[in-house]
Amino acid sequence: MTTSSHITEEDKNGNQVTIDDIYPCTEQECDEMDKLLNQAEAAARDKNDSFFKERLAELRDIVAWSRQKHWTFKWPLVFGCIVSIFLLSWCKSDADQSAQHADRQYQMVDNWKEQDTTLTWAQCERVYASTDFSSANRYKVSKLQDLKHSFDRVEQEIDMDKGHRDYVDSKHEKDSIQKIIDSKQKRLSEIKANFDAVNKMSFKELKKEAMKYVERRKESTASDAAWIMIYIIFCVILIPLYIWTSHQPGYYITLHRNEAKALGCVQKIGFGLASFLLGAGLAMALLPDYKVTTYYSDGSSSTHTEGNSANLIILGIKFALMAAGVLVYCFISLLIMTIATVSALKRKYDWGKLAKQAAVAATAAASTVADTVAKKTSADKSETEA
Repeated sequence: MTTSSHITEEDKNGNQVTIDDIYPCTEQECDEMDKLLNQAEAAARDKNDSFFKERLAELRDIVAWSRQKHWTFKWPLVFGCIVSIFLLSWCKSDADQSAQHADRQYQMVDNWKEQDTTLTWAQCERVYASTDFSSANRYKVSKLQDLKHSFDRVEQEIDMDKGHRDYVDSKHEKDSIQKIIDSKQKRLSEIKANFDAVNKMSFKELKKEAMKYVERRKESTASDAAWIMIYIIFCVILIPLYIWTSHQPGYYITLHRNEAKALGCVQKIGFGLASFLLGAGLAMALLPDYKVTTYYSDGSSSTHTEGNSANLIILGIKFALMAAGVLVYCFISLLIMTIATVSALKRKYDWGKLAKQAAVAATAAASTVADTVAKKTSADKSETEA
């Protein structure tokens, strides 16, 4: 009964041993506990004593459970990993589309034909324009329109700041606002200078800049898609590996019960947070709609629902909370599965010994190949001389 590594000398001397602490932690402890039970049974004066028989059977059940293998994996964690695979697959599809779009932009820029790209400030509209790579002229126009849009926005901010400056009475506040206006005036000059610099670019300079941008974006999107694919493969491999390594003898479970308790605590906290976020998001659907009641001269009335910005904000918060809950759930599942799998693999195999065996096998294989090549070369040389 005192063979378990969980029982300290202080516990033995003070007889303060709980039922959980008598479970053996190794196969050797199982053998020792079996031996002690057999000795106790042989030395018993009354083998038919009900208390003795009940206690002996209980202890033998503990040994039997410790020798047997048990499945310790948890389905909620596996399901979280499966959800992660679906989410990553969706991200992979989006990344592939971005990579294809970047490749099309690269082809567009590569096929540009030389043309006049001279423009003026007045020719550009004060609107934001997404970068257009269909031609050198359109690329330049989109960049200049973006700069002019920024110029217009900063001008509006300056007008608002001037109105605020004229409204306040404190000299300190007026000076502070004036400093802000001066910095924005400087920003206007920088935007105008940038506009003139872009406008002076020749066709070759524009193409060189555009090619540099699309090449960088092409590499970035391809890298994103590749990394997402690596994560998907990792998750696909992790599921069977986690289930396989969770098939452990009872004494392994007892030996590493503190680790299991720590991971269980992390799971409880993480899943609790995920449940809270999901629940909060779903609960926002219960909030009342924005209703408008109209009263008519004849005394009748009608009520209808109208959309407003508040409803859109609530909808955004709702989806954000739900998305955060799903992400927390997936992250905690992957984290616990990874830690549990790595820990089990470290305990299951002697990786130092396996590495040495692999090195010896690789050396032997290389030596065999070298000998085979040498013999073949010698045979070919003999045939040539003959």
